[in-house]
Amino acid sequence: MPKAAIFVLSQNTVERKIYLKTSLYFLFKNFNTVYKYPVIILHEGDYDERSKNEIKMSIRSECRNLIKFQELDSCDFVVPEHIDIDKMNKCIEVAPVPYWRNKNYRIMCYFWIKHFFKYCKDYDYVMRLDDDSIIEEKINADLFDLMEKKDLNYASNLLHIDCSICNYGMKDFFIKLCPNSKEKLNELFIDHKLKNDVNYFNKFKEVYEIINNSKYDENEFDMSMPVMYYNNFSITKPIIWNSPEIKNIINEIDKIGYIFYYRWGDAPLQTIIMKIYNNKKLAKFSFKYSKRLQREAFEDDNKNIHSFMPSSYNNNSCISKK
Repeated sequence: MPKAAIFVLSQNTVERKIYLKTSLYFLFKNFNTVYKYPVIILHEGDYDERSKNEIKMSIRSECRNLIKFQELDSCDFVVPEHIDIDKMNKCIEVAPVPYWRNKNYRIMCYFWIKHFFKYCKDYDYVMRLDDDSIIEEKINADLFDLMEKKDLNYASNLLHIDCSICNYGMKDFFIKLCPNSKEKLNELFIDHKLKNDVNYFNKFKEVYEIINNSKYDENEFDMSMPVMYYNNFSITKPIIWNSPEIKNIINEIDKIGYIFYYRWGDAPLQTIIMKIYNNKKLAKFSFKYSKRLQREAFEDDNKNIHSFMPSSYNNNSCISKK
């Protein structure tokens, strides 16, 4: 049995605690009541003893001792010093797509790619489970044991395509950084044109000009949508992410700043890095699972309501099912 743990990032707010309690209920009911791996709640110091006890008391007594809390370093959830705050804020304000998100979302993406794995050094494998994610059916196998027996580096549940506007420049960045992996990278992106007769063009052009501090006179952009594993449920080996090879890639991502200026996502970044590292050691576990975006409509920062749910309850939006 590998040494493993389940990590959940949350906040001590009414909304987040409701989601967390629901997520933990289904995690234990459908998986961890059998295998009893430690569940570590990551937080920014906002969980006091009373709120910690509230979460623990929400777990059935047979598993309550598995819940632990880990306060994050104060530097983990701030915009790094090398990022131009004014430029970032101007880019965020343009909001060319509904899921452009805010500063805090970018900091969260940065945390998962830059800081998370320093907390996992004692484990052979770790599972990330977001506090709004639900495991919807019984899992009749020890997923960590499967990872070890199959010698996998990374596994997830849903395969999806991410936004080319949010992740602009990602393909070119990796081709330049890893030229020997160009063939793999071509398989991980879907290329298309963003033309000036499309509603998104002008807003994206505005973002591009802010970031590059120059006028863009062309009538189209070459865009690439990354194919990604959703990582709000994922299992991986921390030793890989703490290796000099991977840390060097992450440092280069950090330097360019596009997590903050555009909205490079941690999910496509992790997928690409794992594919480059070893294309044959990724897997997709199939069980009924959903995250909040697949269950609910949401209100953006401008109070507009959006829905990106699948059309039916039988569809989980995974592109491998289409």
